[in-house]
Amino acid sequence: MKFTYWVTENCNLSCKYCYVNKTPKTMDQKTATKAIEFTEKMLSTTSIENKDRVRIALHGGEPLLNYPIIQYFVEELKQRISDPITFMMTTNGTIHDRNILDYVLKNIQLTVSLDGQQESHDLNRIYKNGNGSFNRVIGTLDYIKTQSKFFRVRMTVTSNNVTYLADNYMYLSERGYSNVTFALDESDMNWNKELMKVYQKNLEEIFSYMVNRDFNKAQYFLYNFKNEYFRPRGVCDGCHTSFHISSTGDIYPCILAVGHEEFSMGDVVSGMVEQRLSDLDIINQKDQGTCTSCAMYNNCRTKMCKIINKIQTESYYQSTPVFCAMQRIHYSTVKKYEHILENFDLLISK
Repeated sequence: MKFTYWVTENCNLSCKYCYVNKTPKTMDQKTATKAIEFTEKMLSTTSIENKDRVRIALHGGEPLLNYPIIQYFVEELKQRISDPITFMMTTNGTIHDRNILDYVLKNIQLTVSLDGQQESHDLNRIYKNGNGSFNRVIGTLDYIKTQSKFFRVRMTVTSNNVTYLADNYMYLSERGYSNVTFALDESDMNWNKELMKVYQKNLEEIFSYMVNRDFNKAQYFLYNFKNEYFRPRGVCDGCHTSFHISSTGDIYPCILAVGHEEFSMGDVVSGMVEQRLSDLDIINQKDQGTCTSCAMYNNCRTKMCKIINKIQTESYYQSTPVFCAMQRIHYSTVKKYEHILENFDLLISK
């Protein structure tokens, strides 16, 4: 089971592609305590086979702006939950307090947002005064690298930095950041056919770089990439085995639903509103719309993530043209590099 606590919606950056509420709220200890009690209740009523491992994500805004509540969650949950817990968090990397970072690295699986080289990163990830955050984030990452091997760097790919995607990926890899991931900003209204071609070209350059650099890592990279975008999809598990708890204690099914009142399934004080969840389940269990005729439908996010469809297209059963174009690119790239990796020894011998 996974529980995501939005410890704050506040942030010290003003990233151009941020989706978080611009009137930020911050979680207090009273709400945090109720969130823990809700977590305990959900775990106690869930069968062992459905429990899997307990995963706790600490989310923002910039979550480290509410570090005391992060520490409170970690210490309280360790004491109160007997099952093994995996803690996770994504940070913008600008809070370079070594005592805080040391505690986080000891207890939490960390992801740091960095969009590549300085020119690309500072296009979008800026402070509220307009200055770029690159130098601060790099300083934080270089410190983290001296303390731990188990961290991740995540790039957001936008229409204004996609040209440099491959260069940015290789730059981060050559700096010794062994786990680099990236995701397209689907909400960017400037994507077009030409930019999607640029994305495909850069994606293939990244795969080629991985193949030439380390065959085994390239296989692992391809496996993870394929699993991310084309694993078999079932019905949404939001508010069944995955819960997002807002800074004010409202309960939502997923990250993009938070703040949309129509998708609130209750709160940590009063509990779940079963009728709302039942109504959402009916929506999630239906397969309809033009997407069902797509060969990739059963392995596509569109099948499972009806709420994302609704937010992006105003229909539960339709995905955006950007997402469909991205999936077609991903599919052709995966098939191409599956073939290359399968015939790698033959290609080398030639």
